[in-house]
Amino acid sequence: MTPLQSRLWQFIGLPVWQCTHGERLPYAPESPLPVAEIRLITGQGHHLPDTLLDDLTLALNGVRPEVQDETAWLAAGRPAARIMLGFNLTTPADHLVWHGTLPLSSAQKRELWSRLCSLNSAP
Repeated sequence: MTPLQSRLWQFIGLPVWQCTHGERLPYAPESPLPVAEIRLITGQGHHLPDTLLDDLTLALNGVRPEVQDETAWLAAGRPAARIMLGFNLTTPADHLVWHGTLPLSSAQKRELWSRLCSLNSAP
């Protein structure tokens, strides 16, 4: 099935056959990307300290956040997640749940942990 045919079938609402071996059928429709539980977006050239990632993992009941560079995130079409946090972003971050700059001030730490607690306990 060509990409145009698969889009047409999806538009009509008919089921589209998903191929698990994309290398065998180059025109098979791509399977949807899984939605991340927690996505952290970092500004270009910035890396999160391991201690911060470990603290976030503990705060999020052992769920390790997916870290993505801002450029890669924008190129991927701004994929969403249940919890999205941004650090040192170069563009406005209205759609993110929380954003700040590193290193975090005491007020930013309190705000971040408060936001994480409210998001993590939400259904």
